[in-house]
This record gives sequence, C-alpha cells and structure tokens, in this order.
Amino acid sequence: MKRLLIGMTIILFSLDVFAQADTLQLTGNEIIVTATKTKRQLSTASVPVTLIPQREITQMNAHRLQDVLGEYTGLNTTSSPLGAGIQLQGLDPDYTLIMVDGLPLIGRLNGVLDLSRLSVANIAQVEVVKGPSSALFGSNALAGVVNIITQKPKNRKQFSASAKYSSFNTMDFSAQAGLRHKAYVGQFSVNYYSTGGYDLASNYQGYNISTDYYGKTVSPHHNYSANTHNDFKISKKIDFILDGRYFKEMETYQFADAHQNLVDGDGSIKDYAITPRLVYRLSPKFKSTLKYTHNQYKTETEELLASKEIYSKSFYHEKYSLVEIQNDYKISKHHEVNLGLGYEKESLKTTRLSEDETFPADNKYIFAQYIYNRNSRANFVLGARYENHQNYQAQFNPRASIRYKLFPKITIRASVGRGFKKPGFKQLFFNYTNSAIGYSVFGAKYIEQGVQQLLQKNEIALDPDTHRPIVYPDFETIKNNHGLLNAESSIGSNLGVQIRSFKKTKIDINLFRNDLKNLIEIVPIALKTNGWRAYSYLNKKRVFTQGGEIDVKYFINKNIKISAGYQYLVAKDKDVLDALEKGQVFAKDLATGVSYKLKKQEYGGLLNRSNHTANLKLFVSNFWKQTSANVRLFYKGRFGFTDYNNNQILDIDQEYIPGYFLINTGIQKPFWNKKVMIQLGVDNLLDFTYATQEYTISSLPGRIFFTSFTYKFN
Repeated sequence: MKRLLIGMTIILFSLDVFAQADTLQLTGNEIIVTATKTKRQLSTASVPVTLIPQREITQMNAHRLQDVLGEYTGLNTTSSPLGAGIQLQGLDPDYTLIMVDGLPLIGRLNGVLDLSRLSVANIAQVEVVKGPSSALFGSNALAGVVNIITQKPKNRKQFSASAKYSSFNTMDFSAQAGLRHKAYVGQFSVNYYSTGGYDLASNYQGYNISTDYYGKTVSPHHNYSANTHNDFKISKKIDFILDGRYFKEMETYQFADAHQNLVDGDGSIKDYAITPRLVYRLSPKFKSTLKYTHNQYKTETEELLASKEIYSKSFYHEKYSLVEIQNDYKISKHHEVNLGLGYEKESLKTTRLSEDETFPADNKYIFAQYIYNRNSRANFVLGARYENHQNYQAQFNPRASIRYKLFPKITIRASVGRGFKKPGFKQLFFNYTNSAIGYSVFGAKYIEQGVQQLLQKNEIALDPDTHRPIVYPDFETIKNNHGLLNAESSIGSNLGVQIRSFKKTKIDINLFRNDLKNLIEIVPIALKTNGWRAYSYLNKKRVFTQGGEIDVKYFINKNIKISAGYQYLVAKDKDVLDALEKGQVFAKDLATGVSYKLKKQEYGGLLNRSNHTANLKLFVSNFWKQTSANVRLFYKGRFGFTDYNNNQILDIDQEYIPGYFLINTGIQKPFWNKKVMIQLGVDNLLDFTYATQEYTISSLPGRIFFTSFTYKFN
C-alpha cells in the first residue's frame, strides 16, 4: 500500500505542473443506469463506476467483450478451458454479474460466464460497478456488475456494416439498422464471427507434437448472433418495449485422453432471450416499469474415438425466467425512492446432474432504495434487497454510499455493502463419477443417496480394524445439515477520491476491501476401494481481498489524450494466515527434500491474482487529414498458477507465471465524408506467449495483425 500512495503522489504533482497552461473542460455528463438502477449522471455516482463508451471500443477495434474489458484498470480478464471471465477487486468471475440492458445472462460453466459469447458490434457503452451490488441485483453481484447497454438509433434512418480480418483466419462481420418513425424506435443488428483457432503446443519443451499432442489450444469455431430492440410509444404516458437476442456457436475439437485415446468432438451452444417491458409514467415524478424475460441456454457435445465409437455425449439445458416491477418516485428535487419486487424461476437439466431429472430453483425478492440529493455537492444512497430462495437461507443485503464534493476540484466517494452468491446447481445436486480415473463428486443435497449407492456397490473402503466404511468427518457435517449450503457472502467497502486538476486532468483513486465468508469448498467425504475419494461441498473458506486503484486521464489538447492506470491487489485465505501464525504450515525444499516451517511473508495469496497490474495509453486524433492512432501498453505482474510442492498454498517461485508486457496499437482514417472508416493495427506487438505442459495462457496466441472496413449511413 505504501508503494501505491507514493505512486499517487508523484503522478498528482507531475500532472499539476504540466496542466497549468491549458483549460480543456472535462465533463461528467455521461448517463449511467447501473449504479442506482435509474438514470443518473456519471459525475453524481456514489459508488465506483467504470464507463466504457462506444468511441473507445471502436478505437480498440475489438472482436469480443473480453478484448474490451481487459484494457481497463481493475478489470482483469481470465482464460480457462471454460472460457474468458472477468475478475473485479481480486474476486473470481463467479462473483461478477454480467447483464445486457439490465437483465442477467445465464450459461455459467463452473461459475464462469464466457465473455467471448458477446460481440461488441451493437454496444453503446459498458458500465462496470465495482463492489458488492447485491442490494440491487441479488446473487452473483458480490464483486460487482458488468452491464452492457446496447445501441438505440439516434437518427431517423441509419445503417452501418463492418468487416474485420485478423491473424489465425479470424473474421468478424456485423451490420446494424435503426429507424425512428413517429411513435416507433427500432434497432436490429447481426454478427458473424469465425476463427481457425491456434495451437501453442509447439512451445512445450520435451513434447513431440506429432505423437504427444492432439488438437489445438483454441479450437476452430464460428458463431452468429442477432439482437433487436423495439420501442412503441402507445401514448404520452405508456411505452411498450420488446427486446430479443439470439446466439449460436459451433465448435470442432480434438484431444488425447489419459489413456492416449484420440478423441474428435463437436459442440454447439444456443442462447436466446425475449424481454417485453411496459413503462408507465403517471406524472413527471412517478414512473413504473413492468418487465418479463425468458432466457434459455443449451449446449450439446458428442465425442468419437478414431474407430467412430461414441466416447461420450453430454448436454446442458438451463432455463431462466424473471418478472419484476419497479416503481420510481421523485418526491422532490432532494428526495427519490425506488421500490421493486420480483420473481425468478430457474431450472437445469444436464448429464452431470441426472439425465432424467430437472432441478428447479425459485426465488422471490423485494428491494428498496432511497436517494437524497442535498445539492450539486452531495448525495446519499441507502438501499437493500431481501430474497427468499427455495435452495438456501433467506438473504438480506444492504448498501449505503455517499458522494461529497469537498472542494471545487475534489470529490470523495464512500460505500459499504453486503454481497452474496447463491450455491450453484452443481454444488447442490451434482452426481458424477469419473469412470476413467475413479473419483466421485456429489452435491450436498445428494450426498446421502450418493454414498448409499457406493455402499451398495461395495465401492467404499472398510477400516481394517472396525470393518466399518471409511467416511470422513465432513460427511457427517453435511448430512447433519440436511444438505443445506449457505450462500457465500461478503462485506465490501470502497473509499474513493476524484480530482479534476486545472480542467485538463481527471484523477480517480479508489481503495477497497472485501471480507468473504462461507465460501463453498469441495471436501473429501469417503475413501473408495480404488484408492480415490468421494467428494462433496461444504461452507468452509474465509478470504479477503484489498488494494487500491488509480486512473489518470490527461488531455494535452483536444486531439491528444494520455491515460494511465494502476492496481495494487492483495488476496489471501484467512485460515491459511491463521495456520501460518500458529506455525502449522510447512514446505519441502525441492532440491534437498528437507521440510521447513513457512513464514507469513512467504505466502503468495490466492492463485491467478497479480499484485501489480498497470496500463498506459496514448490516443491521437486528427493528426493528418482526420487520421487517428493509438498505442496501448499493459503490464500484468507475476501470479500463481499451481501448488507445485503439495503443501496446499502458494509459496515458491516455481508456482508463479512471470510478469509480462503487452502492446496494442492501431490507426484509422475516414473517407467519403466520414461514411467509410478503414483501420489497421497490431495486437500483442511484442509477440508474447506463455505455454508449458503445466500452464498455458490460451488468450495470448502471439502477434495479431488486423484490418477492418466500416460503412455508415445516416
């Protein structure tokens, strides 16, 4: 933390010195909706918000959502075989709610919602609220919320189309059309994306690619999507809005299993949703919104051996429906109240739970929020949400936040709130045995039935002295709890300062702390006769994350902008810290085999978190015949990826991925009265990759060249 404060002081001093000669005005008039579930100016937000406007997305020339989010301070993208996720304030992707126009997306696999499903073609802006937001949005908003706001037409008629081609035979085509006619506003967009994939196995030392590796790191796949927005103004007081979206992806892949069987697979994903809304404005002070959404997410895979025999087949079918009414009442210019209630219905049917059974999850909730706007200098927000879910204990999640303009150029923001994450279907109802290896995993509600099945098959080992089945204490704990898992929860606090120095410099500083408890862990419950174990889930773990972020934007003039950002993060397990304090944690020297007691300072914290991340960006516009260019530099500090010495914590150098730099750059020029835009660029200019047999950063295939063409008509 000391390094962070020193860095802030240096940046503040240097920017004040350079800014004295210029007077470029910075505004905070951008409109956001996610911070309070109502429209507000960004400058009045009392919680940490990152706003990503369409113009910056265009300058990046990004394909998918993860390409955009990863370029901003405190938004750390992760990659895994399950897809690309986003970390907020050091918390895993499981704990961040992803929404489109205020409605949650479904289709999380092991907690990760793959951001590569989302094209940026029709995005108007992305709003990221950091810190617990369960007071408004419920489960999965423990770390924060990413809300994608889609485009709405601004002109009577408008049309745009774009085509992009980049390395690895990657193609992206999109088109949007908008219409404003009398009482109707409509927008329709389509996108097609395909890639040939790539293989990083050639980087593996000691690997013979022809015999030891089969398939690609990222397999060839293609997808297409469509989105529509339709707004009908029925009367001066009533609007009817109908939104819809559709996504389909196909993938072909290969792999070699543990027994060297060569397997070819085909997979598909379908995701679609329809959302009608009815907005009633009784008066300028009162608005009521009734909305309904129905969303389905399906995956299917079929894998074949070289002999064309079926190796495996699986499916995943999730349904989600929501009905909600929200009433917004502006009592006076100083006081505003928002009240809402809703009902959510979820169901899941998948081969990993039970092929013949559908697992339901119903939830009823109510939320309330009070906003006090004292004047242009101060506002206070107090809100809470109560949920009554059939699969876990009722949850009450309050949040309070305040914004106060201490001086004309300095504004302070502070917030504290409770967040939670519900137990997943897998943690409650899983019923899986890996036939190739031999371990079993049962959800907490399925534990008695699962263990009974193993006993009937004589698959649980017997104690040689008592001749009783070998079950572990956690089995009795879960059984006595009747398979009930508590929701994971946290208390999160944020303290921020915004400084506008000499009208040309904008500085945002935010310090944060999150304390989590009841984290659900996978625990052994019995020893099987094959030497492997049976597992289930139990609330056990306690962790914390804390740190600070600083963002600086400096406008040299109206055509040149420099921005810099830095995040310092500490994320650790409280139980490990307690054990270290008591001298109960040991490690073995890999060279000598001698065990030694670990010190607190040797503990590296949670896996896949960098203590230091930073970015530096330069944007130059209209430097030659309306040509614009940008250079963006990113640094990710070293992070842990495995437990190499088998002591259950991160502690030695061999368990880390070294830090690395990335440089992205692009140039763009308009033609034909700005109706046509051509862009060229290179991502990962330094050609960085990291691939070993133990760990591969699959999102970094090396240097990527791209070109794009965009046509717009208004």
